[in-house]
Amino acid sequence: MSYMNPLHPPVPSNSHSSYTALAGACSTYQPPFTQAMPPTYRRLPQAPLSKVPTSRRSPPCPTIMFELYGAPSHGLGVPMCELLARSGSALERMLVSANDGVGAQMSGSLGFRRINLKILWPGYEHFDRSYPLDIYTPAGPLTRRQLAVQVARAFARFIEVCHPPAHHGASWRFGNGGIGFNRLMLSALWNVYDDVWLAEVIIDFR
Repeated sequence: MSYMNPLHPPVPSNSHSSYTALAGACSTYQPPFTQAMPPTYRRLPQAPLSKVPTSRRSPPCPTIMFELYGAPSHGLGVPMCELLARSGSALERMLVSANDGVGAQMSGSLGFRRINLKILWPGYEHFDRSYPLDIYTPAGPLTRRQLAVQVARAFARFIEVCHPPAHHGASWRFGNGGIGFNRLMLSALWNVYDDVWLAEVIIDFR
């Protein structure tokens, strides 16, 4: 059953962008989609990782996408607050391919059972955080729905521990009139190298 999504505003047909925040993280990265975004949406600009090995031990894994049924455009993602507020059964109806066992795709040729999610946020570079995420459960590989919830929890914890940012990150600050967790949308996860992943995040600045 399709879930008619009420969470995204209509997108003008001429508002198209092929930019992705992850493009600078690795020269070999190719954006998996072309997005049309409302004018108030901005992607989280993530600086390239400073310690990326010159060679991978494992070939890159496919990008994991997160999309809502009925979204007006491909790639707009899922509000993280909805991922934490909704029941599992509700998310199964909302999230495209929610029950796909994406954990198996993410284990790579080396058979990783856990990945490390890096969160890079402008102005909070001193909070270089990595969050371990188990991609297998006793029932089998983690599903897309379960993975999305884990990523949302990691971002919620990241925001909780962040202190006031440096001046250059003022427009991306949390709290006190800044960005709230309810403005974050999870669009994709991308394999930087081996077991290290980055999230493509869209922020609604309305």
